[in-house]
Amino acid sequence: MAFTPTWELLRSFGSSRFAKLSVFVPVFGYFIIFNDVFIALVGSSMEWACVAFQSAACGNGGFAKLDDDFMLRKVVNIYIALSAIGLSTIIFQGLCPHEIKKFWHVEDYVSENTKVFHHEFNRRIRTVLDKKLPDDTTRIQKTFDNYKDPDRPKASEMYDRDILSLWFSFQNTRFEAARWMCLVLFAVGVTLLTYPTVAVFIKVCAILLAR
Repeated sequence: MAFTPTWELLRSFGSSRFAKLSVFVPVFGYFIIFNDVFIALVGSSMEWACVAFQSAACGNGGFAKLDDDFMLRKVVNIYIALSAIGLSTIIFQGLCPHEIKKFWHVEDYVSENTKVFHHEFNRRIRTVLDKKLPDDTTRIQKTFDNYKDPDRPKASEMYDRDILSLWFSFQNTRFEAARWMCLVLFAVGVTLLTYPTVAVFIKVCAILLAR
């Protein structure tokens, strides 16, 4: 079975505080990241290693002695990474259904909403589900009809749980293109942010081995 990202899966990062803060990067990040203080901080990221290990591999000025093109690429890399995560979060916040944002799992949603499930809400979601998932709604309705005569309260409870579960699942798989875009943008952002960390780790290891 092919993998498809669901809103429930994307919620783990789309609702995080870091992701929510990153939405400002595409708009205001240019003024924050592309400034002398930030560039100086990034430029000196390897200087401590050169001083600490006193390695010949540092050369004159060490790793901190970098050309402007390299520095610009490093800063742009961070900007693009944060912007990708920010755009992913904007899509998530804009298109993820309310049910998925509020509840971590289908069981939480069903448990909470069976307490306030009423006829009008049932009518509205059945109108949608009858068109989108007719086979599933027919199955749920048949189950209710089979059990309602001997034990109507139990049949009603089963119906409420099944129809709410189906509604949550339907919402969880809406807007497929947006879900894929969220996943791809987030993956690109994380990859671009992880790359400098890995590069620094390799450089530190090289300094240690060169001692």
